[in-house]
Amino acid sequence: MISEECSCERLGPDLIRVRVPNVANPGGQATNVYIAGTSPALLIDAGSDDGGRRVMRALAHFGIASIERIILTHAHQDHAGAAPAIRAALGAEIFIHPRELSDPAYQPVKLGPVNPLREGDAIDAGSFCLCVIETPGHAPGHVSLYDPERRALFSGDLVSGQGTVAVVPPRGSMSAYLASLRRVAQLEIDVIYPGHGPVITAPQERIERYIDRRQSREREIYDAVASGLATSSAIADRLYPDVVPRFRRAAEGTVRAHLLHLVEQGLIRVDGASSDGELRYVCA
Repeated sequence: MISEECSCERLGPDLIRVRVPNVANPGGQATNVYIAGTSPALLIDAGSDDGGRRVMRALAHFGIASIERIILTHAHQDHAGAAPAIRAALGAEIFIHPRELSDPAYQPVKLGPVNPLREGDAIDAGSFCLCVIETPGHAPGHVSLYDPERRALFSGDLVSGQGTVAVVPPRGSMSAYLASLRRVAQLEIDVIYPGHGPVITAPQERIERYIDRRQSREREIYDAVASGLATSSAIADRLYPDVVPRFRRAAEGTVRAHLLHLVEQGLIRVDGASSDGELRYVCA
């Protein structure tokens, strides 16, 4: 049952989901924060920066006295924003992949001291034994957490329970994202706990649908270039004619990510820039 007081629900004996509204982008989906284990427990992501209030209320609601670790799938504000406040309140340590902090010009959340997450790290939380899997694409240091015995994947923003995932350069890479999807498609998974939206109980179908959708979109973008549309904005106008303004940047960014992937494959090439500085593309 969902508690309206803290927007939280128990998914299992030692797993709780807290839905934290996106403070930085009010039009965006709420972020799923997972509390795994009991006392001590750990957090998987921390949610947008509401000062940690939603998570703290959930801990009190379920009688969890302590959090030792905050595991961040990536550094985007809607996943990492509340981590410093929760650490200050509870003394928890923050863990994140070093690639998320490698660009000093991109620090949406001032995390302070952190511990590194690495491929293959094992993390115990209650009855969960989670293995860190590097799944870049949405962000360069994005990780997912996989429990092979439970056949469960905490996917962060690799896979969403509702809609698709934005892949926006320069921090987003379509080639890395597709490789990450194909990698987790090889795992034995019965359930995905995503960073947004409901729990996914048909994971293989969802992952295959994601890959098919990206491949289909890439064919459409190649065809658009072949027809003479040369810039990401012009292609976005054709492919996303009804996109609401707040999602326009993500739509155009996704087009750019596919264009860069097509360049990497040698299918198209850059042919100068438009008068307003946009790169122009032509078929190779």
